[in-house]
Amino acid sequence: MTVTKITIMAICFCLCMMLTSFAAEQTDSGDRHRSFALPQHGKLTLNVPSAWIQSVRQPSGDMPPTITFSPDKGDEFNVLITPLWSPRNDSTFNKPEKVRSLIDSDLRGMLPSAVEQQASIQEFKGFYGKGYYFILTDRAPKPGEYPYVVRAGVGVGDLLLSVTVLCRSKDSDGIALTIKALQQARQRYE
Repeated sequence: MTVTKITIMAICFCLCMMLTSFAAEQTDSGDRHRSFALPQHGKLTLNVPSAWIQSVRQPSGDMPPTITFSPDKGDEFNVLITPLWSPRNDSTFNKPEKVRSLIDSDLRGMLPSAVEQQASIQEFKGFYGKGYYFILTDRAPKPGEYPYVVRAGVGVGDLLLSVTVLCRSKDSDGIALTIKALQQARQRYE
């Protein structure tokens, strides 16, 4: 083979590898894996719609960031995800029973200002174990505020994902797609 043919083959191989890598990041449903570096806790990977706009608020020091997602158009929903970790390396910190207790406590604290007098906690299966969420309607939202709130939590690796979804509709795609992203969430150390 000539040097030119070898060079062309090498370029084609590199292009194929790049396209394969890109394809691995995009799924058939238009979702995309997004990774977020966490101080001393590897990376959190979430599979969310590629059209969602993201931002990350990172407090100073080794504090957990808050990851925010919103639709590319309009303001139908706003998703806030804070990956928490145990400051004392408590291995039970994010176990399903503790997550359930946290979500139950949030529900009891939020019910007095909700339209609902009762609400049930829903369970979902995450990659690392069970997660939980509930949906409430704000009794007196101010103009421009979101009338619906979802609170969710799930253990992911050594993290506890604390999630709030604010939305304009109880049937918002933002809710279902967030729960799907939580079910598929992963923590990676590289």
